[in-house]
Amino acid sequence: MLSRRSLVTLLRRSNPLTLIGTRLLPKGWPDFLRQLAIFATFDVAYELSRALAQGKASVAFEHANAVVNTEQALGIFDERALQGWVLSAPGIVLDVANWTYFNCQFTITILFLIWVYCRRNDSFYFIRNVVMAADFIGVIGYIAYPTAPPRLLSGFGFVDTLNLTTVNHDTVSALANPYAAMPSLHTAYALLVGVSGVLLVRRPWAKALWSLYPGLVVFSIISTANHFILDALAGTGTLILALTLVVSVTFAFRRRPLPAVAQHPAKPLRPQYATAVGDSRVAA
Repeated sequence: MLSRRSLVTLLRRSNPLTLIGTRLLPKGWPDFLRQLAIFATFDVAYELSRALAQGKASVAFEHANAVVNTEQALGIFDERALQGWVLSAPGIVLDVANWTYFNCQFTITILFLIWVYCRRNDSFYFIRNVVMAADFIGVIGYIAYPTAPPRLLSGFGFVDTLNLTTVNHDTVSALANPYAAMPSLHTAYALLVGVSGVLLVRRPWAKALWSLYPGLVVFSIISTANHFILDALAGTGTLILALTLVVSVTFAFRRRPLPAVAQHPAKPLRPQYATAVGDSRVAA
């Protein structure tokens, strides 16, 4: 008959949460929950940018028109042409664009980060830091330069394609900053996830898929009229700046002086041999 202590031990080992913590989470539940808390804190900071952007609608539309004027001057104002092609293409093209836009920034990114945490844990903390740095830079951009997306501009013929689906902007309005077009964190996340995926997965076909992911995301954010081309370029710059910041801080911390080496390190052991006549030691 099992003792009380043995029964408690057996129940703990058979607990599904315990099994997940020991078999799937490299550092157990405490570290995993710590990472969730860190991301939750930064998500709150991101959502605060939405509140700070309220009341700046007129400024956001002025900035959006400035983006249009800049793109026209550069000859890259092709968002409407791309959306027109998507709307005239077979329905699956628009479905893929809408699904990608709606899921890429959070669903796919979070699932990828969980996979990295569980299967490539050594790389997780660097990627986590880059995501948080990009979020921080993005929040600064949203506050300093609030920009309306193309779908909100009148007179250019843009269509809010998500309104053609069951999941539209009215459904997610409580979770989104309506004037957070510049920079595009969709682009920053997609580049980080895509490049990381290529570097971390082992199978060639998986590497090929991840290499296409950033292009798919940029295609989706433009064809759904949620970002301008310049927004995507700013998102690329955001990621580069975030990478530079994280690498610089990491390098600075690694340059801290190491603990002092012992003054008299132990001498290495040498094999003993019988070298003299009458030596009582046995030869090795």
